[in-house]
Amino acid sequence: MKVTIASCTGAGPVERLAHALTALGVEARVLEGFSDRRWRELMASRGIGRARARIGSMLVFPFRAIAHGFFRRPSVLVATTNPFYLPLVLIATRPLHRVPVVALVYDVYPDALEATGVVSPGGLLARAAAGANRFWLSRADAVVFIGPEMAEHVRGRYGSPPYWEVIETGASVSEFDTVYAHTADAESELERWCRGKVVASYVGNMGQMHDWETVCRAVPRVLADPALARLCFVVAASGPGAEYLARRWSGLAPDRVRFEAPLPDPAWARLLSSSSIALVTLKEAARETSIPSKTFSAMAAGNAVVAVAPAGSDLAAVVARERCGVVVSPGDVDGLVHALRGLALDPEALCLARDRGRRAVAARYDVRVLAGRWLALLTVATTKPRGRRLPMAIVKRALDVSVAVAGLVVSAPLLGILAAAIRVTMGRPVCFRQERPGRGGRPFRIVKFRTMRDAEPGEDLLASDAMRLTALGGWLRRTSLDELPTLWNVLSGDMSLVGPRPLLMRYLSRYFAEQARRHEVKPGLTGWAQVNGRNAISWEEKFQYDVWYVDHQSLALDLRILARTVIKVLKGEGINAEDHATMPEFMGPEPKTP
Repeated sequence: MKVTIASCTGAGPVERLAHALTALGVEARVLEGFSDRRWRELMASRGIGRARARIGSMLVFPFRAIAHGFFRRPSVLVATTNPFYLPLVLIATRPLHRVPVVALVYDVYPDALEATGVVSPGGLLARAAAGANRFWLSRADAVVFIGPEMAEHVRGRYGSPPYWEVIETGASVSEFDTVYAHTADAESELERWCRGKVVASYVGNMGQMHDWETVCRAVPRVLADPALARLCFVVAASGPGAEYLARRWSGLAPDRVRFEAPLPDPAWARLLSSSSIALVTLKEAARETSIPSKTFSAMAAGNAVVAVAPAGSDLAAVVARERCGVVVSPGDVDGLVHALRGLALDPEALCLARDRGRRAVAARYDVRVLAGRWLALLTVATTKPRGRRLPMAIVKRALDVSVAVAGLVVSAPLLGILAAAIRVTMGRPVCFRQERPGRGGRPFRIVKFRTMRDAEPGEDLLASDAMRLTALGGWLRRTSLDELPTLWNVLSGDMSLVGPRPLLMRYLSRYFAEQARRHEVKPGLTGWAQVNGRNAISWEEKFQYDVWYVDHQSLALDLRILARTVIKVLKGEGINAEDHATMPEFMGPEPKTP
């Protein structure tokens, strides 16, 4: 069996799973977009680096995963929720790559975005994402959840998958066994700093779902207690929470609080082995969305876990069930101070919690144990009878929704910046809306960023298009950024990602019957004509390309057009051609020369 696990970033847990499956005779590999180190470098650089990371993760990597399935033909693709819509994309394109898809749910979306305030509950994006979830959950060859509470929540909100299992992320006890053997001569400066202290560490990501505020308020109180002079803190994390703590704790004693950049796996494992207590947090609103994978690594390293976690979460349940630490409610600063004080001043209780966690991982959560459960699930997923292929319309719509949702989420900051720039340079309205013919010629209102100033009194609207095009508007057209709001038309179902471009309503009466066939499908953001000449070809040639697309449309052709479109946009060639500033008005078929 050949297994490919697709995860754009954060490949540590899936790398351990791949190694464990390989030990069982499975040919397992990880397909990743960025190494953890490269991802952190790009995100830390902000600006272009961060944009490159987001585009690579949200847009490029899913296409890489599709191509991997199509060309490499593994026995099964395991699609993690990194990026969050990867299971949707690989399941929607399964008729193309023909590889069974198992979804590995690390985080639940849009729930995680709702919990952090990025998406409004019940809003358009949330409803679209919920519909996408119902689609792929009902059609996955198998679904793996990393916690039972998460599984119950997803099944209750989106429907139960036909075949699903709960398999925890787990950890590898042996990874820390080798660390225990290191000598004092091999100690790093950080390990020497930890020696002789009771160290509480926070490692990994500290994102919007984590309750860093409770930690921020509790630690200064702990440091002010003379009885807790040996208790010190190390934060080796990335994300907004780590930046927030660094600012708020800048005045605390450096011999008691230390910040480290996120560490590579060997150094990370050695820090956990030098710690006695691991801090793991989760906000109340994120109760059912995830369980931090660092929980099991901390247990495997022999750390007592102090979990700031809501009741009913998988995180709270694991710590309570295994009796490997203390659970504190989010926002309970007094409770967190009491938990840290209790463990630091009671060596016997601390030792007992550390031992219980390590034994629990060895018995139930070691990745070698979990790999056996994975092998059984993958065997069923790859041998169960396959249903009929999804109709092209369903696959195409799923691809439209997934890319539109991802595009709107990723480009949200850019949309705001461009809207503000248009407002300053051209005034209101920011967006241009106009009726265009959709499928069957039915009108819909297309939405684009405005690129022209208002006409002066007496100025001819058509003749002055080029004169009214502003410098910002010209740049928006050249970069195709004026099309970003049109993703709303794709999301609402008026348009598709690929199809003949929507022209003007008045053109409908000017087509020949054959040319009018371009309206047998939804109009698209880009199309076969746009990647085969753009303004260099005549209207008649454009319509020939459009009708050819109608007769030959397929998922493979759509992906080919999208790939060529990306190349054209990156080269600055653009794909927008219907506006009069760049193309004369279509007046009807050209007369034939006798």
